[in-house]
Amino acid sequence: MQKRSATFQEKSESAWSCAISSTEHSRDIDVRHCPIANDASYPSERTQTIGTLSHPSLPAHSLRFVEPDGSICESNDGTRSWSGYLDVNLDEIWKHEEAQALTGQAPYAPRLMDADDHAVETDESKKPRGVVEHFYFWAFESRNDPKNDPTTLWLNGGPGCSSGCGMLMELGPCNARPYNGTKGPHTQWNPLSWTNNSTVIFLDQPVGTGFSYASWAEGDDKKGKAPSRIYTAREAARDASAFLQLWGMHAKQLMGDVTSFHIAGESYAGRWIPLIASQLVEDNKQVVAQPELGLKPLPLASVLIGNGITSPKHQFPAYVEYACSNVTGFGTFLSKETCETMWGRVPTCLALVEKCNAPAEGTPHDTLACKTALEFCETALSQPYFDTGRSSYDFNHYGDYEEDDWFAHFLDDKKTKKALGIDKRGAGDKHDGTYASCSDSVYNRFAQTGDGAKSSVWAVADLLANHVKVLLYAGEHDFICNYLGIEAWTLDMDWPGKEEFGSQPLSAWHHPAPRHDQQAGLQRTFGNLTYATVHESSHFVPYSQPKRV
Repeated sequence: MQKRSATFQEKSESAWSCAISSTEHSRDIDVRHCPIANDASYPSERTQTIGTLSHPSLPAHSLRFVEPDGSICESNDGTRSWSGYLDVNLDEIWKHEEAQALTGQAPYAPRLMDADDHAVETDESKKPRGVVEHFYFWAFESRNDPKNDPTTLWLNGGPGCSSGCGMLMELGPCNARPYNGTKGPHTQWNPLSWTNNSTVIFLDQPVGTGFSYASWAEGDDKKGKAPSRIYTAREAARDASAFLQLWGMHAKQLMGDVTSFHIAGESYAGRWIPLIASQLVEDNKQVVAQPELGLKPLPLASVLIGNGITSPKHQFPAYVEYACSNVTGFGTFLSKETCETMWGRVPTCLALVEKCNAPAEGTPHDTLACKTALEFCETALSQPYFDTGRSSYDFNHYGDYEEDDWFAHFLDDKKTKKALGIDKRGAGDKHDGTYASCSDSVYNRFAQTGDGAKSSVWAVADLLANHVKVLLYAGEHDFICNYLGIEAWTLDMDWPGKEEFGSQPLSAWHHPAPRHDQQAGLQRTFGNLTYATVHESSHFVPYSQPKRV
């Protein structure tokens, strides 16, 4: 790989600043909404420190990262990657909000809005002071043509599950492999990676997920673990949008302009992605309206949501339909008596979900109503299926996926952390730097706000209204975010193309060449909205059917 020069400073035309240097260095898995699968040696002892990226119009946010040796994941073929953190100084955010309140004309900052598009006022009691949040990412340039190929952000679910799942088990440039006493955690080159034709960024969010964490600004560990402020997907959207703005502005210095941008993910990303993308659309509008800020809009072209949870109103009852009817053609999974009980609980679930998603005008969601809806619906309508021992991600699979252990051990390995420039402390539920694929702490925080009972359909409709393409794809063997519920909300969503979309018949789509005669699933398309199923696939489509995505 080409080495970068020693320290230098430069300012771009848009007022970005960048400090780059080169340094030499001496040498309980919870799969919830994430579990995972091909051999590269351990990384060499050389890592390039790239530095920090910032912008005066985003004073609370900065990027720092390193360029790892390619052998840690890719083969040494010249393909580059960047591992690092988005650092968010909360005091700067509060300072901005206070200035906004005093003047009414504050400089640019990503908005924080609720599901009804009303500004959310942050409770003073929930404003931790002296805290810096660190969001971890690992980005891989396209193997094909990084200067012209699209850029894709990938997000896993949970909430609280690391995007290391998708990176090392599904679509990343390498797959985690099993280890033994003679060969420790390692990876193998993935020939079917999405990086074949796109630059892909894997982001751990919110704080507490994967390698992402919060710390005290002055590094005073005596205060104990720094608090988090992220408890809902809507709150998480602001920082994700700022990360994307920063990345997009500096991409040209690394690999070329972002010519086309896409956001993809699965599971709880069905809630993450619509909100983040909608936030980005609005931030882009503000950037265009205020050219004096020196920012550039990020050209969001599409979102791709795989087996996502987006509309609890439609997807909670679909648990019962999937497990208790044979409309899928896969048979039923529960007894008649159990199914009758579950069907009897559906009206109560729907009433609770409706109460959660019907806040008074100008007010946020009722936390107690949403928490009650989430607890009741998940227990009453899905627990009987879980009791069968079948995987919620694939009815043909029992127990955990063995690949879960492989990628978690690889990322938690000391050599891996050193090569990636991982901060030694902070990450993990114990705040000791230990990597975990899914965080119980994050999951529980979101459960306490009932975030999983809130609808994100409004944001999908907003994306369509802003000419963003939306692809909703679903592996047919998945129970937890099954294709029946996804199809139901796409047909019920209120948008200008509703009638035309619903009138389109489901038609076959076929496996890419050279096997185009093989049916890969069913699809319905109108305008910028596409719904598609994937035959013989689990919740993790890039893992189960990598040649079809």
